[in-house]
Amino acid sequence: TEESRESTQIAPLLFDLTSLQREANGRFGFSARTTLSLAQSLYEKHKALTYPRTDSRALPEDYLDTVKATMESLAETNAWGGFARQVLKHKWVRPNRRIFDNTKISDHFAIIPTLTRPKSLNEAEAKLYDFVVRRFLAAFHPPAEFLVTTRITRVEGEPFKTEGKVLVAPGWLAVY
Repeated sequence: TEESRESTQIAPLLFDLTSLQREANGRFGFSARTTLSLAQSLYEKHKALTYPRTDSRALPEDYLDTVKATMESLAETNAWGGFARQVLKHKWVRPNRRIFDNTKISDHFAIIPTLTRPKSLNEAEAKLYDFVVRRFLAAFHPPAEFLVTTRITRVEGEPFKTEGKVLVAPGWLAVY
């Protein structure tokens, strides 16, 4: 017997410091301290990221225009332009409780790129900056869509289950 069903995977939330440290460790092997000092440098010296010492993964509800302006700025870059232009073209920056929620913000909001395009980053700074920009872009993309097929095969009366998963529409995964 075989059955297919659709499943979706929504984009991950924007970064707070803890999630940025955890994921940068998994991806690049950066220690928590290294990630913080890189993020701090991108914030203070390069003015390219928002304040990194935050425990919030949301943005203020009045931040839509700032996000659109940031997307427009990213749309002019080679590295991220295609994704930013998609977001703007399809008007994916819109009020959305997962992203814009004043109740999920204490002193500071999620870590996102600023309107300042950094120049002369070292390799580690460039990696972390790209990591944050991609998360920012992905957050505004639609869910990834999969087709999951489950097949039960009987061999000498014993059932064996096989599952296959096919990406139908990449959605936010395209950014990665």
